[in-house]
Amino acid sequence: MYHPSIHNPYFQNQQMNPYGNDFAWMHQYYREPQSLPDQWVEYIKPLVTRALSEVEEGINLTHLFQEFILSGVLVGQGFTPEQAIEQVETWEKGESKLLQASKAMK
Repeated sequence: MYHPSIHNPYFQNQQMNPYGNDFAWMHQYYREPQSLPDQWVEYIKPLVTRALSEVEEGINLTHLFQEFILSGVLVGQGFTPEQAIEQVETWEKGESKLLQASKAMK
């Protein structure tokens, strides 16, 4: 199950140190911290990878941009990238006439 404190970089950035102020434990696990934008870029890699593969399949760019901008909005609202893609595909197959129309465009 998705939980923002585990999967969402914004929430991860807000977490407190569970070990108090003693940072000796960190030396064992330390890696260079990423900026929040870099964490988001890492987090949305599945969306980027999927979009690039769909470009190669010849999907028109209007539809592609609609799908992945909507997916990005959903990710910002707490969905995982996979859940966001699945939700947009559900809309495309059902209630969204605009997504259906853009998919049919050549």
